[in-house]
Amino acid sequence: MKKFKNLFALLLIFVLTFSLVACTIDDSSEPENIVENSNETADIKFPLTITDFLEREISLEKKPERIVSLAPSTTELIYALGAGDKIVGVTDYDNYPPEVENIAKVGGFKGPNIEAITAQNPDIILASNLSGQEEMETLENMGIPVIMLESKNIERIYESIELLGQITGMEENGEKIINEMKAKISEINDKVKELPKIDVFYLVSFEGNWTAGKGTFIDELINLAGGNNIVEDIEGWTQYSVEELVKKDPDVIITSPHAGNIDDIEKTEGYQNTKAVKNGNIFVVSDDDIIARSSNRIVLGLEEIAKFLHPEVFD
Repeated sequence: MKKFKNLFALLLIFVLTFSLVACTIDDSSEPENIVENSNETADIKFPLTITDFLEREISLEKKPERIVSLAPSTTELIYALGAGDKIVGVTDYDNYPPEVENIAKVGGFKGPNIEAITAQNPDIILASNLSGQEEMETLENMGIPVIMLESKNIERIYESIELLGQITGMEENGEKIINEMKAKISEINDKVKELPKIDVFYLVSFEGNWTAGKGTFIDELINLAGGNNIVEDIEGWTQYSVEELVKKDPDVIITSPHAGNIDDIEKTEGYQNTKAVKNGNIFVVSDDDIIARSSNRIVLGLEEIAKFLHPEVFD
């Protein structure tokens, strides 16, 4: 039962980070956040009517000065836009940038805490579909605008950035972030597009042999990086039989720091028979968040995976 709870918590964290919400990259640094508030877009007029990811039209009477973010990816994007000083509440899962450590925590494993949220006197709440419909309706009935964001692919991350740029009055910064992301993705794609596709298995968790299929960020990143996800015929998060894994015989196995380690993979029956293990092609991403969270940092994860699959063009 304890193992099951641990696995459930791990998968919940992955789902949470996918739900919401880089710039110039090198091998040793994180993308820098844009912090120049002088770039605020002057022609944004309030009241402002926006359409959220549930296709709801929501009117904002004034530019929000106190923001509660209920998804770590959204928090990251607001900081990247240069509006981090407006955030007054985040979830227990928020850990980037480091400044969020000192911001009030208003939700966690059990969901959002309405009392903690209202105590921050927010002008707006930025939520995901996992924030809890009942809780969000309660907050809306209190007169607090709730904006729903739910990025499930990179294109939707761009839409999130555009929307958050409008809400915070930082549209120019948003355009800059999107252009930098697109440039980095194009740069990586140009390097790998003519190379043979590498068959990849991504191990999310040893407990149950969980992996990521079609419709996940991991699947999208593998394909953009010049790989072929061997479970792309299956939707979403799924358990995958070791027998099928051996039959598909991936060239590369990628995993995350929380899923296991290379020694365990090499010693596991079935895995031992794959080309990936025999050739020593097992890789661990440096940080779960850069392949799971729908923020501008997703391109860091893309670059890591591309280097795993095609190191010869990244030397």
